[in-house]
Amino acid sequence: MCLLRPIRLSKGLTQDQLCILVFEKTGISMSRVMISQFENTKRPMSPEQMRAICLVMGCTEADLYEWPL
Repeated sequence: MCLLRPIRLSKGLTQDQLCILVFEKTGISMSRVMISQFENTKRPMSPEQMRAICLVMGCTEADLYEWPL
């Protein structure tokens, strides 16, 4: 389960704002649709995308997903 949405909301960011911050800090382009797909587990993040989001959100890659046991 992807935990990006609760982490993003805890930072007070919209999907569009997250896209802008990721691009400004890393040069990696993402769309609001991509963020939505990540959050709804419709599309996996590449390692590069995951790292960029973590840099912006101040979290670790392990924080972004909850794995069922």
